[in-house]
Amino acid sequence: MRIRKQTKDELCIFQASIVKEYPAEVIIVFFYSCFLTIQAIILSLIAETDPHAWIVRPDMELVSIIYSGVFMALLSTTIHTWILRLKGPVYVAMFHPLSIVIAVVMGAIFLGDTLYLGSVVGAIIISLGFYAVMWGKAKEEKMGEDCGVRSLESARKVPFLHNNEKEVL
Repeated sequence: MRIRKQTKDELCIFQASIVKEYPAEVIIVFFYSCFLTIQAIILSLIAETDPHAWIVRPDMELVSIIYSGVFMALLSTTIHTWILRLKGPVYVAMFHPLSIVIAVVMGAIFLGDTLYLGSVVGAIIISLGFYAVMWGKAKEEKMGEDCGVRSLESARKVPFLHNNEKEVL
């Protein structure tokens, strides 16, 4: 039996259905973080058997652990869940590749990383793809508003031939 790995997009869609049913983002993020922490502890104990590797010194190492735990995990997950409730999974899924571009740019500006031609071309392609999807999404929403339909959910409730009801009857 082969287990297929879920993509981030599939997880966003699954999380969007959870947020629709239970819109309290902070509670969702709390349980998500708790279960993720339990999984990480179990896997870390299996992967790292040296007890000396588990010693945390109270210097920059501790600060980086706290920063990555609070800001990178909790804050970003809370923001993604909030945006899922407001805009849907398309927007969240589109920002995942864009975060790679943002990381490359920030690394070049603040850390002095060198930019390679492949990184620049990749960033341009990702950015063009991002804006093409956002343009298509905006055009789709505008077409829905022109037809009197506000969202995909309300489109399912509208009869297919609602403009031609007189002809059908």
